[in-house]
Amino acid sequence: MAPIALCQRRSYDPEPHMALRPLFFLLSLLLAPPWSLAAEELMDQYMSVPGSYTFVRRAPEGATADRVRMTIFEDFMCPACYHTATDVIPSLKEKYGDRLEVRFFAYPFIHPQSRMPARAYAIAQEMGLGEQMQQALFRARFEEELDTTSREGLAKVADSIGLAPELFLSRLDGDGGNAEVERSLTQGNSYLLDAVPGLIFDGWIKATDLSQENLEKIIAGLLDKKRHLDEKAPKTAHKGGKSTP
Repeated sequence: MAPIALCQRRSYDPEPHMALRPLFFLLSLLLAPPWSLAAEELMDQYMSVPGSYTFVRRAPEGATADRVRMTIFEDFMCPACYHTATDVIPSLKEKYGDRLEVRFFAYPFIHPQSRMPARAYAIAQEMGLGEQMQQALFRARFEEELDTTSREGLAKVADSIGLAPELFLSRLDGDGGNAEVERSLTQGNSYLLDAVPGLIFDGWIKATDLSQENLEKIIAGLLDKKRHLDEKAPKTAHKGGKSTP
C-alpha cells in the first residue's frame, strides 16, 4: 500500500506557531531529563524497531509495559486525517485490541479556518461526545460536503450527535474549546510536526510513513521490544527476600 499523502500547511496561512517551533524545540530539550548512559542505551535498543520513523524525544513519555500509546494530531479539514481516522485506525484497533491505546488531538494546521472544527471537537469532548463529534465532523466535510467552518454547519453537526445546537453555539460563541486547542498546538509543536496527521508512539517516536503496513511494523516492533525488555528486567522480590522466577 502506498504511503498516505500528508496534508501540508497552506503557504498563505499566517499561523504564528510556526515561527515559535524552534523555541518549542529548544524548550523541550531544556525541560528534558539530563542525557544519561541509560537513556542512550535505551534509544540504542529501540533503534532495532522496524519501520519508518524518527525519535522526537530522548526517552518514552507516558509509556506502559504492556501496550503502545499512539497519539494522533489531526486537522478536520485534512483528507489524509479523514482517511487515517476512518480507515487506518479502526483496522489497527481491531488487530491489536487493548495492546494499542489511541488518543486524538484536534490540531488546526492546514488553514486558519481549521480552528473552528477543532474547537467544536474540544467542546464536544468536554461533554463526553468527543468520538462522536470527530466522526461527524469528518463525515460532514468529506461525505456530506457540509461547511464545517461555519456556525450553521457546526450546529448541524452538533445536532446530528445529540448535542443541543443552542448549547453548543453558546460555547462556540464564547471561548469554548480555545484552551484545549492551544494545548494541542503547544504539544504538537514540541514534536516539530510539519504535516498532518501526526502520529507519535509512546511520546517519543514519530512515524514518517503513515501507511498501515508501516504503522503495523512500528506497533509490533514496540510490543516485541517491550516484551523482551520486561523479560530481561530484574523481577520484583517477594516478602521473605525470594525473587520471582
